[in-house]
Amino acid sequence: MLEIQLHFISAIFILLAAVVPIYLTLRLSGRLRKLVLILTIFILVHSLYHIAGFFGLTMLAEAVFEPLSVAILIFFGIIYYETAKPKLGKNLGAKNMTSIISTPGILLFIMDNITTMLLFVALGLFGWLAIKSRNIRNFQFQISIFIIIWTLGEIASVLRDSKIIVPSPIQSDVGLEIHVISMFFFSMMLWLRFYYSQRNGKKMIEDVDAATG
Repeated sequence: MLEIQLHFISAIFILLAAVVPIYLTLRLSGRLRKLVLILTIFILVHSLYHIAGFFGLTMLAEAVFEPLSVAILIFFGIIYYETAKPKLGKNLGAKNMTSIISTPGILLFIMDNITTMLLFVALGLFGWLAIKSRNIRNFQFQISIFIIIWTLGEIASVLRDSKIIVPSPIQSDVGLEIHVISMFFFSMMLWLRFYYSQRNGKKMIEDVDAATG
């Protein structure tokens, strides 16, 4: 498929995913509303990445919107941890993480592949939260799977740009194709979690250390 078609499909999936947190933002209040609002902002910013890519604004898409969306995802993970576990969350403050990411030396190091590096940070954060939950049905485990798929797509793109892998003539961008899969997974994850939370009266996003009994 052409790159613009892949961006269009991904934009549809991610905008469908945005419906759930936008609805919940209007219904919820307090700290949980703040948490879902940050998730909504992540989704909308990432949708701008695909919309810009669809219109051929590659530099704006890949240099601004995509890394910005990953940074927001990392911030969401920090706030998620602090909201669900406020006492332990003091050791992982948003201010500390922001200062680490904004360190000039680190920025110089990750400038060439900033999105991939930020995704590894996000994966490390949510992977750690998933280990704490000890439950593959929990939000933190499932979003870790989403980030893994997304990261694989970014790695494939880096390998392609470095000429380490050469796609076949019918594969314009295998990395973006994997990215589409991650957006589909994310959209389905949010809608299914919303459906089961409404049907069973449970939380859509569990506590950090929630585990099955």
